[in-house]
Amino acid sequence: MIPRVRLLHETNPQKYFPALFALHDQGRIRLTGTHRTSVCKEWLRAGLRDRAPLARRTVNAVQDASFRIRQHRICGEIIVLGFAPWDARLLWYQGLARRNRIVYHTSWPDWHMDRTPRQPPLIRKAMQRRWQRFLAHPNVSTVAVLGPVADALAQTMQTQAHVIPHAVAEGFFTPRRARKGGPLKLLFVGELSAKKGVPQMLALLEKLPKDAVTLTTIGRGPLETQLPANVIHLGAVQDRAQLARHMADHDVLLSLSQRTATWEELFGLVIAEALATGCGVIASDHIGPRAILQDAPGLVAEHDQPAVARLLQSFIASPDALCRFRAAQKPKATPFALPRIAARWDALFQELAYA
Repeated sequence: MIPRVRLLHETNPQKYFPALFALHDQGRIRLTGTHRTSVCKEWLRAGLRDRAPLARRTVNAVQDASFRIRQHRICGEIIVLGFAPWDARLLWYQGLARRNRIVYHTSWPDWHMDRTPRQPPLIRKAMQRRWQRFLAHPNVSTVAVLGPVADALAQTMQTQAHVIPHAVAEGFFTPRRARKGGPLKLLFVGELSAKKGVPQMLALLEKLPKDAVTLTTIGRGPLETQLPANVIHLGAVQDRAQLARHMADHDVLLSLSQRTATWEELFGLVIAEALATGCGVIASDHIGPRAILQDAPGLVAEHDQPAVARLLQSFIASPDALCRFRAAQKPKATPFALPRIAARWDALFQELAYA
């Protein structure tokens, strides 16, 4: 029996679950649908942030609305559900557990309500109880992207979770060309915002010799219009193969994320992707980068900009130092290779299908 699997995610199922699409292509599962949990909000976000074509995002919105209307008829599927803790949308989708197996997928490491982005007013306690009952439902399993996330679930929600990280597509592991001199090429990929460390990155750029470094940014966000003229801005890059080529063409990815009251870098898929291409990574010491890099160099305290500057200056002074840095980091991407992650998802689906 081939498990029938449906994806339901806040924004982009294809970006976060490439392993499941690979299993579908291999005939190990059959994807019956990929949906976003918001209809109007995601239609707007995809247009404003991702600059997605009107036709594509409208088709997605129609399909997502159709799924919402007919979800009570869905039966016998495994539904991978991903959105933030305490999200009130659970009230709409919880009924799917009656006639399907649910896999709740999360990267959130702290389940105390004042540490999460979804804090429903007036009904906080009621929503908390509803979530606890949902995660304890016999048809609901939980997948955490990191070990510390699984530990948090066990401690605060008494829920045992499978640990399956995000996957890095195989195209990111293609060999990188050798560096042939020239300026140190820095790269940023992600939301151009304060929490992602864009102000710190731009301040850092001002302190480095202008002829010794270049900075390229990929993404959209509120600080996009504040990028100086000496930054090469490519906007959003949706094609993963193209993104891999950009990463392979750069020396160091900067991920200088800054904690807020309800957020820190929870995984950092672009970090693992950059490592796979051979691009070095300098990242704030948050839970996600720490789990990926482990004992490799490249982690810095989020406010220690002098440490970042010293690292970059050492790379400018010595290309060999940069080569050693990248070589020490690159093996850390191997555990996130798509075939490995796909095998773990496959084992879980087979277990659920025959339970």
